Amino acid sequence: MATEQNFGKWNFALFLLGFALYLTDIGTDLWVAAVYYIDGYRVWALLVLLVILVSAVILQSFSWSWYEDDENNPDLGNPGSVCGRWCRRVLHIFQMGVLFRYIKALDYGYRAAFKTEDTHRKAIYSVTDLSMLRLFEAFLETAPQLVLQAFILLKSDDREYIQYVSVILSCMSMSWATLDYYAALKKSLSDQPKLTCGFPSLLYFFYKLLTLNAKILLITLLATTNVIVVIVYLCVLWLVMLICVFVQNTNFCTSTIQEVIYKAVVAIILVFTFFNIKNNNTRLVMTLYYTFRILETVSLLVFCWFLKCSAVDKDFDFPVSVTIGLSLILGVICLVLYYSYCHPTRANDQDVEGSDNTQELQTFCDEVDGCLSKKPTVILNNINENSTTIHSTVAKSRNINSRLANCLSV
Repeated sequence: MATEQNFGKWNFALFLLGFALYLTDIGTDLWVAAVYYIDGYRVWALLVLLVILVSAVILQSFSWSWYEDDENNPDLGNPGSVCGRWCRRVLHIFQMGVLFRYIKALDYGYRAAFKTEDTHRKAIYSVTDLSMLRLFEAFLETAPQLVLQAFILLKSDDREYIQYVSVILSCMSMSWATLDYYAALKKSLSDQPKLTCGFPSLLYFFYKLLTLNAKILLITLLATTNVIVVIVYLCVLWLVMLICVFVQNTNFCTSTIQEVIYKAVVAIILVFTFFNIKNNNTRLVMTLYYTFRILETVSLLVFCWFLKCSAVDKDFDFPVSVTIGLSLILGVICLVLYYSYCHPTRANDQDVEGSDNTQELQTFCDEVDGCLSKKPTVILNNINENSTTIHSTVAKSRNINSRLANCLSV
């Protein structure tokens, strides 16, 4: 039977760390833009600010639409007054909506973790929303910033210390966002085994960090050969990923326009890392994805060296190429180790095998980055056909985020 989840002190500490990384990442990006402007690189400063602005507008639109969707959710309390709704609208117009969400989530989380108040459900719901927004922000704003800043570092002879700090923090922030979303998702869905802290989380973090690092550096190296080539490559790859997302017929947003934006954002995420949005056998899908990534990486590295020929810059071409290859290989090794030994379903399977329960077991998949595992009674990839079960002996958790429910029900 599904059980209510609690938002404890450890959850609050991790959320606070994520909030600090979020603010630091934005601060260093703005600082880098200011440094570029002062040093006379106004085009670079403009590009940095443009990426930040576009990402912020998209995030605020998601945040506002989710508030609209949640107006009639009884688990979140009263929908609020007309004045309160207008205040939220003004905050989102002035790009402060996500910060407002963080303040509310910190309030719910603090009261649940330290004041023993009954705000666990609201805290988990709010943190899950923010983890999704952070994930979107990581690939809409942080990823392009990383590529741009890494490109500038490789091409420029005059490098500032803050540029290195910004690149490192941005890469850490992206990896943390993927881990945070994965953990928040499992926390929100009480039917799924939870991601344990410690070594499993660290292994998952390094899997994302290394594979993302390899992709960022690969795009950057290709950009040093020809900027037009890398733009064409990214556009074609994004269109391919977008077609794959549309084929899966997701139902994440209630608004048609917002759903199209969601699909476009997911396609951007798929350019950089694996992201599963349907309950399919992700073991096969993930294998195909990373097989393609390995072949793509080898092909593009050969292409880069072929274009440069004798003009290879010995200062960075060789070490960057080696770093790309090692990062991807080590990242895939971390991925295999995680799903072979540290995935939450491993412990769950052991508990099931050691019990006397003879009930027939069904299979389901992780919503993100998952592989097949076992769980009794409910098949999550078809909630509509299991509605009787879900509303009786295994009731849908009151913690469940409505957007996750929409995603699961397709």
